[in-house]
Amino acid sequence: MKQYLFLLRGGKPAASKIEEESKAENAAWGVYMGGLAQNGNMAGGSPVVGGGRSVSASGITNEPVTSSPEGIVGGYLIINAESLDAAAAIADACPHKNYGGHIEVREIAPMPAM
Repeated sequence: MKQYLFLLRGGKPAASKIEEESKAENAAWGVYMGGLAQNGNMAGGSPVVGGGRSVSASGITNEPVTSSPEGIVGGYLIINAESLDAAAAIADACPHKNYGGHIEVREIAPMPAM
């Protein structure tokens, strides 16, 4: 089994959601995450806090650099799956895409033994 990184990008800001919308989204996430755990696909993940730093050779900026709000990373998941296609199918069921976001799926390369 391989591991895949899901970068949860974009989505509707929490502050712009009405209470019913937030409850429905939280319920959908509960079902999704419960299914991942039950099926052995969940390896880790969390939401991320805004207001980070971007570090490059030209310096440090106070906010991550993105070309658009859709590019902002709001969280990540680490998923166990047999293949990229299987990981993409798991991402396709993610509620994030139903709330204006998209999921970038990347295989995680194993670290060589040191």
